[in-house]
Amino acid sequence: MKNIKFTIVFTALIILTSCSIDNVEPINVLLENNVINNESTAENVLNRIYNSGVRNSMYGHGIGGGGTEGLVFELSLAGPDGNLLIQSNSLNTFSTNNVTNDYFVLESFYTDMYYNINLANYFIEKIEQGDAGVSESRKNELIAEAKFFRAMSHFNLLKVFGQFYDVNSQYGIVVSTAPIRDNVESPRSSVQDTYSVIIDDLTFAANNAPAAREHYYISSTTAKALLAKVQLYMGDYANAASNALSVINNTEGYALESNYSDVFNNKWGAETLLAAYVDMDTEGAQAHRFTRQNIGPSSVLTTVADKQDGNSGDGSTDYATGYDPRFSFGFSLDAANATPLIGKYPFSINFTAGAGNTIKILRMAELYLVYAEAEARRTGGDLQLALNRLNEVRSRAGVPLKSLSDKASLLQDIREEKMLELYCETGENWFDLVRYDRLGDVSAAAIKPSVSSVSKLVFPMPNNALLGNPNLEPNP
Repeated sequence: MKNIKFTIVFTALIILTSCSIDNVEPINVLLENNVINNESTAENVLNRIYNSGVRNSMYGHGIGGGGTEGLVFELSLAGPDGNLLIQSNSLNTFSTNNVTNDYFVLESFYTDMYYNINLANYFIEKIEQGDAGVSESRKNELIAEAKFFRAMSHFNLLKVFGQFYDVNSQYGIVVSTAPIRDNVESPRSSVQDTYSVIIDDLTFAANNAPAAREHYYISSTTAKALLAKVQLYMGDYANAASNALSVINNTEGYALESNYSDVFNNKWGAETLLAAYVDMDTEGAQAHRFTRQNIGPSSVLTTVADKQDGNSGDGSTDYATGYDPRFSFGFSLDAANATPLIGKYPFSINFTAGAGNTIKILRMAELYLVYAEAEARRTGGDLQLALNRLNEVRSRAGVPLKSLSDKASLLQDIREEKMLELYCETGENWFDLVRYDRLGDVSAAAIKPSVSSVSKLVFPMPNNALLGNPNLEPNP
């Protein structure tokens, strides 16, 4: 079995080790007995959960080194929006949808997610038994933040390695809600059981997390936003629409930015529901970046962007004119601005004055589109209300508004809007392609021919995970 060691600093050095890479077992007595003994030490551990929750092999590492892309980079290549511009055998497996179970990023992602889950499990146990010595309401706030990250990590694992699109499938993931003290070799839970744990955690977080905070912290609104997104994925459209609408109508200051560029120039501005805290002066590195030397727009994304002004085929070769402005914002080749970064990552690659890019893990425009899709899909849904929210996003982008024809066309418009809005962010366009294919709205293979079979809609379990846990069933 594979042994993986981690070193983290709370108030002292703690060494964590595991036998199976979905177990993170603490063996130092400091964690068990006295690492949390008041509110301050509890917040120190919670900060570690934040760091491992947003700086990892999903979204990109950054502390202590140069900025790196996470699995979200590969997901953009696997999906309909990215085109690989460099020669790379490993990255080519994603762009051609021929991913094997020995790819190191999958293993790192798998390990990082379970690291975060198990760290959250220990924290929750300590807070629940009263080690922090805080009031009941404060105790619930602390637990809510940890449960949010436990839910988000489980959800990320389910999207990548499970048949997340089918609640009747047995191919969920290994779910962990208690600290691992022994080398437990657990089987996969069903998709439904996996979702149940995620929903329970996010419901608690939505009901108990603090409100009105800086946007690199979890709030009750952030938790409700992720809850709506999870409900959309699992097909609970009525609750997804209701919760997304509640987020849209929040009174805490989360809102669409007036200008698309401000979403990214303002790292934790009004539109941001959650993004990592990034400051190169204090954090030691720039956290995230996509570069135009590595990835360009796919022909699918380019075609979708080209038709937004109503004149297909008029897009310029430098991507500057004739396209959706959001597309040009990211990809236009400006000789006067030689930065290699895609426009969504506006801060210099070089270390300068605290600037640094961050990935928008959740933002308001996505929730408008979650609402639009959920409202369109739910039984008795109002297509006009769904269209209205779609058009609010389009209005901000400065492109012509859509008119209502039928449900199928509206759903296609929503999926394409998410492509234009969220390309090169969190890999959402890949998961949308999978969902829409399984729901019968599109053919993934028709959009991307390399997605030639159902087996390619889910990534393979890492080989080291299978070796370390004989009860872990591989994907079919």
